[in-house]
Parts: sequence; structure tokens; C-alpha cells
Amino acid sequence: MIKKSLITAVLLFTCKGVNADTIKESFTNAKTSGELKSFYISRSYDWGKGFSKDVSSYTRDGLSVGGHLNYNTASYYGFDVGATFYTTNKVDPNSDKVYENDPTLFKVDGGGYPEGYTILGESYINYKFAKSKISFGRLSINTPFAAPNNFRMLPNTFEGLVLRSGDVKDFFFELGHITKIQTNGFANSVPVKDGVLNPDSSLTRLSLLYGFGPGYKVGEFEDISKVYLGQNSHKKSAGMTYAHVKYTGIKGLNISVWDQYIYDIMNIVTARVSYKAKISDIKTFASLFYTKESSVGDNLLGEAFADADGNKDVDSTQYGAMFKAGFSNGLGLDLRYVNTPASEGSVLDGGIINALGGANPYIISQGALHANFGDTSSYMAGVDFQSKPLTGVDLLSMIKYFKYDIGEYNGYFSGHSWTTDEIDLDFIYKVNKDFKLRARANFPKDWLDLGGEKTLSFSEYRLIAYYNF
Repeated sequence: MIKKSLITAVLLFTCKGVNADTIKESFTNAKTSGELKSFYISRSYDWGKGFSKDVSSYTRDGLSVGGHLNYNTASYYGFDVGATFYTTNKVDPNSDKVYENDPTLFKVDGGGYPEGYTILGESYINYKFAKSKISFGRLSINTPFAAPNNFRMLPNTFEGLVLRSGDVKDFFFELGHITKIQTNGFANSVPVKDGVLNPDSSLTRLSLLYGFGPGYKVGEFEDISKVYLGQNSHKKSAGMTYAHVKYTGIKGLNISVWDQYIYDIMNIVTARVSYKAKISDIKTFASLFYTKESSVGDNLLGEAFADADGNKDVDSTQYGAMFKAGFSNGLGLDLRYVNTPASEGSVLDGGIINALGGANPYIISQGALHANFGDTSSYMAGVDFQSKPLTGVDLLSMIKYFKYDIGEYNGYFSGHSWTTDEIDLDFIYKVNKDFKLRARANFPKDWLDLGGEKTLSFSEYRLIAYYNF
């Protein structure tokens, strides 16, 4: 894909009427930008009883330094080319005990030990005309169910072709076709053995509920069909074609509709309506969303999850609401709700299926993505305070409470129901426009509780520094 992009660029640059001096100028006026990033994470586990762990309580941690560097030429007759290198480098030494090393900032070697990696995550050619742009190559995209998921050091990136257009007044259009994904280290939080899809494995099921898929490869570009169906599958999919339409013609109103068609696997339709307004000195924001997932074509995922009654269908629904208010003294209120109804007998019993990053847009706590479980109602209440209006110090402080009421048709451990509670803390200090520090903590209670037979809780702390240039 990179070679094709470079060849295309060379052909365009050497076509009739192109002046060599002008080409040189496009490179002379190229721009570089990037981010330096450091990330420390520490998670202390309490596995409770029932897991037959040699060590039921322990702490795993990791420290990384890295970031990204982007190079982009100046526009030449509407064309430009660019590339982004991403890197994450392990600073702290590995413990001899594998389970004490956090893998989510890195990739993992054959022995299960984390190690740094560097990748050419983006390599593309753009063509801009009017208010439209066509991009081809290795790209960054952000849709409800194919997204960067940059929760740790590096983002997911994709290979494909994307058209974005704002030529029609009050509308924005996006149309794309994606064939591969490069998955970031966060996926290592769900270590699927050998990348094999096994319907009887809780890790396979969790990988599809948490946005990774069983066949993910950290730091490598992999076919979408392999990511969804596992490295053991010989079935092929043509990838994903998606479309997005956004309307902003009414002040404060934003209406967006996405369709993501993953060939022979499923179709995902998501609609979102948002409205923001200022009432006296209070800034308000309200939003609703709805998602529907359905089998399409050869239903390869339903075939992979087949049981004695035959192939299963993908049949998942999710909807939610959000309300936020910001006051002139820097205080803010944030309330959210998401429901994922049960669909007994379908793939993951109606849980939201995804292998390309992204998730429901409203409730994602630091320690859990349980809102995607089937038969689950999720709640969030948060308060934040921006101290800058009163003190001049640009510090945003947030505290959030999450509750997941998980029913027995949850798709992860169907047949069991439990409630997960979580408190998250988040502090963001902007030293200046380029330098930012962040401290985060989360405390999930009963992240998993199988009727008291198996329980898991943990506490986690993160320290992150960003410097943009």
C-alpha cells in the first residue's frame, strides 16, 4: 500500500506540465509536526476467589516514552503527500514475572514480555479541490466503530481510500473504504491466545465487545477479516465501506448518520443528534444516539459462532442520552445513560460487536467498556471544575461515577448477572499551549462477579505528559 501511494505520487509529479522547480518548492515548504509523550501506568489487581491464580493480588506497571512525527509537503496543484511515524519505547525494566509487566503501552514478544515498537502508521497522498479532499494510503479515520482508540501511547491507523467534502452548504459528507487496521497496544489488555477465534473463550468474546477482535496484531497492519474472524480463519472479506452525513444548518444543532458496511460480516448504522445552547450564563449540551448492528452477506461471524441450531445472526441494538451543563464559575455537570438490550441467541446475545476501535460515544470509563455488553444498562454522573476563570491556572479537575447493571444475556459471561461500580478521577493541567500534564485514576469494584464464585476488582493510576511541536 505504501509503494502504491509513492508510485502514484511520482506519476502525478512527473506528468506533463509539471515544473521541477515547483515540485522542489512543495518539499522545501513542507511542514513537520508531532508530539512527545510519556505514559506511566500502574494497576493493582484483586482477583478474589475462583480464578486459581498463583498470586491473587499483585501490581503490574509500565513506563513508556515516545510519540509521533508527521511530515507533510506543501500543496502542489492540489496534491500533497505525507507520512507519520509512531513510536513507543519501554523505559522501565521487565519484571521476571510476566504478569507484573503492563502490556498495554507496547507490543508483546513471544514470551509474553512487553517491548517497544516503531511503525510508519500513516503514509498517504491527498488531493484537495474546492472544499473536498481525497486521501489514499495509510490513514487516520474516526467513526463510531473504526477509530484511533488512543487510550494509551499510540492510535489505531488504517489502510484505504477516503473522500471528505464540505462543498454543500450546511452539510459534511465522508465516504471511505478500509481494508486493513494497525491496532495499538491497548488491545493487549485482552490477550487472545494465538489470535484464534474460539466462541467458548471468554477472551474471544471480550475482544469483540471491547473493540479489538480476536485476530488483532499490535503494531502491524492486518486484514479486517482476520481481525474480526481470527487468525485461524481462511474466510475473506472485502473490508469495510462507510458513509457519513452531517447536517449543521440550524444553530446549535448537529445531526449525524453513519453506515459502516463490513462485507459478509455485518452492517452498523449509527445516528446521533446533538444540540447546544446558552441559557443565561449556563452552557448546555444535550445529545441522543442510536446504533443497530445486523448480519449481511455470508454472515461469516455468525458462522464462526454457530451452535447446534446453526449459524447465529448479528442482531445488536444500543441507544443512549447525554446532558452537560457548564457554569460561569468553572463548574460543570455531566449525566449520561446507555442501554444495550438483550438479543438472546444472537452473536454475543446482543452485545455490541466491534473489532476496529471506537465504541458507544457516551459511556467509556477508564477501567471498563461494559456498556457494550448485552442486556446492560449503564449510567454515569460526573462533576468537573475548570479553575482558570477564577485562578488563572488552566487546571481541569473531574470526578465521575459509573454504574453498569449487567444482565444474564451479556455476551461475555452469559448466564451470570452482576453490577460493576467505578469511580474515575482525572486532572489535566495545561502548562502552556504546547505542554500538558495529566493524572488519572480509576477504581472499578466487581469488574467481574460470577455469582460470588469468581470476582475481580482493581485500582489503576496513570501519569501522562504531552508536548506538541
